[in-house]
Amino acid sequence: MSTELIAQARAGDGEAFRRLTDPHRRELLVHCYRFLGSVQDAEDALQDTLLAAWQSIGGFEERSSLRTWLYRVASSRCLAPHGEPASTHGLAVTRR
Repeated sequence: MSTELIAQARAGDGEAFRRLTDPHRRELLVHCYRFLGSVQDAEDALQDTLLAAWQSIGGFEERSSLRTWLYRVASSRCLAPHGEPASTHGLAVTRR
C-alpha cells in the first residue's frame, strides 16, 4: 500500500501524501522540538518539513524508509539558518 501511495503522491495526489505523512507528524514534531527547544519553532519546522517533502517527493528513491527520509528532511530544516535553503543528499529545498 505504501508504494502505491508514494506513486500517487508523486503524481500530485495531496491526499495520498497526507496519508503517508500523517502517521509521522507527532514524532517529527518532537524531533524538531529537540533541535529547536520551542514548540512554536518546532511547529514551523514541521510545516517547512512537510512542504519540502511534498515538493521533493519525486526525489525520494525508496532506498530508505519514508520515515527515515522524513527525518532527514526535518533535521535539515531544523539545522538550516532561518530563511536559507536546506539540502540533503540531492534534496534541494528552497523557502518561498
